[in-house]
Amino acid sequence: MDRILNTTYLNMNKNVGSLFLRKVGFALFFLTIAITFFSNSVYAQDVRELWKNGNEKYTQGQYTEALENYLKIEESGFTSEVLLYNIGNTYFKLKENGKSILYFERTLKMNPSNKDAQNNLTLAKEYSLDKIEEVPEFILTTWVKDINYSLSSDMWSYISLFLFAAVALLLLSFKFAFTSRLRKLSFFLGMIALLFGIFAAAFAWTQRRDFMLRDSAIVMKLVSSVKSSPDNSGKTLFILHEGTKVKLLEELGGWKRIELADGRQGWIISIDIEKI
Repeated sequence: MDRILNTTYLNMNKNVGSLFLRKVGFALFFLTIAITFFSNSVYAQDVRELWKNGNEKYTQGQYTEALENYLKIEESGFTSEVLLYNIGNTYFKLKENGKSILYFERTLKMNPSNKDAQNNLTLAKEYSLDKIEEVPEFILTTWVKDINYSLSSDMWSYISLFLFAAVALLLLSFKFAFTSRLRKLSFFLGMIALLFGIFAAAFAWTQRRDFMLRDSAIVMKLVSSVKSSPDNSGKTLFILHEGTKVKLLEELGGWKRIELADGRQGWIISIDIEKI
């Protein structure tokens, strides 16, 4: 009898302890959510305040102060097309041409169809000393790129989803059509929608891939030597100046092998350039 009572008492203690731990667990869970929500709210409020201050300082012509606010937002881990564009404009006002080109390029990497960034990039490049003629592309390649970059990747994604939904509806129409003429029309339109949907999805994927691929950089140093080998003893092949865009091919021991738009290649020290 005593043994049974003792066992029952132990079981009751175990149940009470288990219940207590569950309550503590739930309390900690909801406390974590509350803290996270509060932290995010404070973070969002700080970002909005920095953004507001940055825009006010920019409007007042206080570009150094505006830049400080914008860069604090970027350093906090937040980024957007508009933020990068504003940073590019501010650097341009401060006559830091290399950095303005860098941020306009980053803006266009996020949204290649941003006309304002395109125009400002063209303007900033006019102040660059290096005038490099690009190797002409095949006309069809240029045409496809122009179509691709006429819209953002998000827009191409929406278009592809709409077209694939249209394909599904047209397939239903094809299956349940009462006349052969309607069946033929549904099939024909469905094939067209499918084809354009594939193209739209491919454009969206290409832009996403280009956004993730960091294979281009901007020269940040006023004057930088491009060598024949990845060391200072290599022969100087040519000189580049601040603001020039290069393609990254490989990296070795603090040096990067680059290629210019005209096809010239060489090695440049890594600290002289910054990735887009």
